[in-house]
Amino acid sequence: MAYSDFLEEINTRTKALFSEVSAEYNFDNGPEFEIALCKLFRILLPTKYGVCRGFVVSKDGTTAGDDIIIFDQERFPSLRLLQTRDFGQKEKIPIEAVYAYIEAKHTLCLEGNGGQSLGKSLKQIEAVKNVSRAKVPMTQISPQVAILSYNANRPPYWPNYRNPLYTAIISRNVRIKENSPFVEADAFQSIMQAKCVQISQMQNAPDVLIAGSDVICVPSVNGQIESPFFMPGVSYLSPIVSKERAFSAGLTSMLYAFDHITLGNIHWPSVIAYGLNLTLVNSPE
Repeated sequence: MAYSDFLEEINTRTKALFSEVSAEYNFDNGPEFEIALCKLFRILLPTKYGVCRGFVVSKDGTTAGDDIIIFDQERFPSLRLLQTRDFGQKEKIPIEAVYAYIEAKHTLCLEGNGGQSLGKSLKQIEAVKNVSRAKVPMTQISPQVAILSYNANRPPYWPNYRNPLYTAIISRNVRIKENSPFVEADAFQSIMQAKCVQISQMQNAPDVLIAGSDVICVPSVNGQIESPFFMPGVSYLSPIVSKERAFSAGLTSMLYAFDHITLGNIHWPSVIAYGLNLTLVNSPE
């Protein structure tokens, strides 16, 4: 029993919260499931982590995403400066502040390219991961302090920088095709296995994929879970069937990843200079 069966505690809270939201909204629309997940993250995560729905934004104004963002709310503001965060309104979060981006799907369609499809979710993940942000080197030990003589290298199945962006696809139900009935794990396991082979060829694959309550796809190296991060060319996304443990295992994997993320900085001089119509002599790239 690890830490008083932490996974089972998360599983219990998840089922209770989904039942509560389902009774109120019946999950008729996708946003209700996003809001339910936001409430779950707010219960699970320490207060330093902000939780919202919305978009990531880069220094040059590039935006991506449209679902759930987990960010450092102690160091960074949102860009809309909303007074309350009831998860109904969408925010804009600087990419430098983001720990994780999550595609939330009440029902994930394994085939097709519709709004609830796996293909659409993968494109959203790819777009977010393509938003530019500077990598924090392993020698950076705090926002303003680096030990340049320090030779720090992680194993090949870990990112060799400190601020990798964690991404996830989380769904409550699974369909093979749009408008087809919901299916249980045994009915789509072989399809998910084939999908994982394809996804593992991507440069910007998600770090975890939760397909309903019973199936989770996590990065593995030679059949072993070595890191919570997907590393292209090194790891493979492996589907695992575990009765009613997919959500709790996936959220725990996310916590594991957050323990190994150190975020960088917003370049505040650029913000000030732009607002005052000034030109920086040593402007960052």
